[in-house]
Amino acid sequence: MRADMSKPVKYIVAIVVLFGLNLFLFYSNSNTRSSSFDDALFVISDTSQIASFNIVNDKGIIEIVRNQSGWMLNNTWAIDQNFLNVFFSIMNRVRVKRQSGEIKPENAGTLTIRFEDGSERAFNFTADAIGTKSYFIEDRTSYQVEVPGYRDNVVNILELSEDQWRSRTVFDGSWRTIQKLTITSSEEELTIRFNDKFFTVDGVNQIDSSAVVDYLNQFQFWQANEMISPGRFPQLDSLKELGAHALLTIDDIKSEEPVQFKIYSALPGQSYHLVTKHETEMMVFDSRRIQSILRPVAHFEAK
Repeated sequence: MRADMSKPVKYIVAIVVLFGLNLFLFYSNSNTRSSSFDDALFVISDTSQIASFNIVNDKGIIEIVRNQSGWMLNNTWAIDQNFLNVFFSIMNRVRVKRQSGEIKPENAGTLTIRFEDGSERAFNFTADAIGTKSYFIEDRTSYQVEVPGYRDNVVNILELSEDQWRSRTVFDGSWRTIQKLTITSSEEELTIRFNDKFFTVDGVNQIDSSAVVDYLNQFQFWQANEMISPGRFPQLDSLKELGAHALLTIDDIKSEEPVQFKIYSALPGQSYHLVTKHETEMMVFDSRRIQSILRPVAHFEAK
């Protein structure tokens, strides 16, 4: 009887030993893996302490600095707040997926982050050949990085050009703040002006008030599709020399002087228009949005 009972006991002992061995190997491997790198190596836990950051990529140098009035791009332009928020979110949540060994950073970009206390953090960044994996490089060691739940490639935000970092909001007004709007073209002139209690439209005896309000509200947080710099698209530089199709002038109570936009005809086969602001800033709008601006006077007549 004792001999028969010894077999189950031996089996139980063997199972316990094997289970203990598996636990030892599991935790031993886990400790080895965890000690090879810190998955939060590049995390900025408190992004509010960032005073500025500098990006060097194949499109140029991007310097973004916080001052008393907000964030400025290359000491000239207002920043696109959406991209800024994405950058902060990435740096707060980025995780190392794996260590990839030594990599030459000659063709990589550089990110330098400076903090309020005067310290800074700098490393290189790059992507694989097909642009699906992101790598941060520090001390000649590369780390594949990702943001959990973030679908885009992490380094995409670091590969933007100066134009893409610029704020695309070129005017902000509505029927509550616009005092006068004029569009002059070779076809006709549209003038909408505030007169005591509401608006009048030159040449229209009985206006459609809803049409006027809807039209003026297009200019609330009015954003271009993209800001562009001279020389980036030579064909648009040439178009600028030919003369504008229409001149848009908006007088708003928030602006000391009227704001002027020149709207150019679309190039053959193109679905966007060049627009300039005060002759110095260049931008593009898609044709659909431009057509909603170039309304004829008859559009505002009460039906």
